[in-house]
Amino acid sequence: MLLLWIFKPFMTMKEMPELDAEKLKLTYPIYDEPRLLIAGTSTFFLIILFFLHPLHHKDTAWLALITALLTISFTNPHDVQDVLRNHVEWDTLLFFAGLFVLVEVCAAMGLLEAIGEALADVIKAQSESQQLPIAITLIIWVSAITSAFLDNIPYTATMIPVVRILSDELPDTLPIKTLAWALSFGACLGGNGTLLGASANIVTAGISSNRGFKISFMNFFYPGMMAMILTTAISNLYMVIVYVWVG
Repeated sequence: MLLLWIFKPFMTMKEMPELDAEKLKLTYPIYDEPRLLIAGTSTFFLIILFFLHPLHHKDTAWLALITALLTISFTNPHDVQDVLRNHVEWDTLLFFAGLFVLVEVCAAMGLLEAIGEALADVIKAQSESQQLPIAITLIIWVSAITSAFLDNIPYTATMIPVVRILSDELPDTLPIKTLAWALSFGACLGGNGTLLGASANIVTAGISSNRGFKISFMNFFYPGMMAMILTTAISNLYMVIVYVWVG
């Protein structure tokens, strides 16, 4: 409903045409079924390997890279250069590389750790009855805002020890399960706030730009930030009701 309200000026009230599956198949045919089968099979096994990470403990980045190279080798063995030159989103990959370097620099300088320590100090200073609701609210909102502008993976990795220390020091008022859910909600929903907040946002913007539809930072910021604020507020209210008022 929120997105419908935001994009109402761009929407028309014309009746949707009836979906014709046969026409779609003729318009967008599958030109090379064997290659599609190879690519689909390799993607399937890659996802299985991701799920089995607790067993093999291999870096997911290497798994994805090796799978991509194998797929290219089997689907286009005689013209790998053409695939790498024309079918790889290099601008998106280089942007990711720069963004991850920036976030790692912030982590190395102690910015993320400072945010976690400041949160812990504020929570510990509250009275016992107020510690849990304040901890839930602070962790959710600080995580959401931070994850909207920085990648949420290093932030979450930095905050996990902070959450564990808080739970160990105040086990009666700050259960680890509740704090973990607050961190998860904030870090996840914060990625919807800006174009930089989540990998999916950047990939989608890159594909859209290559197709002639540019999505700028500010184009994404207005609807994305409104959606982030609304969903984060709902999750905050839900957690307070479930873990403080009811539970």
